Amino acid sequence: MNLINIAKHLLYLTEREFSDDDSKTSADEIAASQQLFEVLKSFKDSSLNQLDVYETLDFNDEYDECDEITDEEESTDEECESIDDMDDFDDDQEMHIYNQFTLEEMEDIIEWVDQHPNYKFTTIKHRFRKVKFPNYISRFREYIKENGTRLEKLDQIKQFMWDEFYIKRTIEKEAVHDTDLELFAIQKARELNWDNFKVSESFITTFKKENKISSRRYNKLITRVSSNRKACSLEGM
Repeated sequence: MNLINIAKHLLYLTEREFSDDDSKTSADEIAASQQLFEVLKSFKDSSLNQLDVYETLDFNDEYDECDEITDEEESTDEECESIDDMDDFDDDQEMHIYNQFTLEEMEDIIEWVDQHPNYKFTTIKHRFRKVKFPNYISRFREYIKENGTRLEKLDQIKQFMWDEFYIKRTIEKEAVHDTDLELFAIQKARELNWDNFKVSESFITTFKKENKISSRRYNKLITRVSSNRKACSLEGM
């Protein structure tokens, strides 16, 4: 291939696509042109050239821009994840309890109540003002028993997703997408007999944010070089 012709046509395409700018060439532009020149040289003796473009999830690096997240936004994300991934409650009171108390708060309240078994509800209500009715205590016990186990399963699911992602990208060098993360999560949930587990968009988004994973686009140039080797004769040796 004639590299001069390739360079000329590349210049023509570039000038046609982008406006002409006579600004001074920067150091970054010089470095980029040197990289392109190395790519151009690979075309000289090649018989086949193919550009493979693909997208995949990958680990963040120092070039990734980190979006600042306020505490309010972060808590909203966590709330969305929990609402999407836990089964809905059947009545308004249970929804109120679920929205007003975290699992940790419930555990703290139950621990205090168990340490003071003779205290009346008025005393409990005075100490924990969000506890409006006596049946909150029994609700807390049920919720802790059920969702404590679920949180453990959720941790196992996330760990499995991370392990599979690491193997696919780091060892097998395969492209990974959001749909793959979803399949990893469902696979592990089935192993844990969590048949009604659903993978929401916010769950995947939170998982990627927690593990510093983002989407990348890769351009891979494949060239096949023609062999110019000559046959060697053994005559006279």
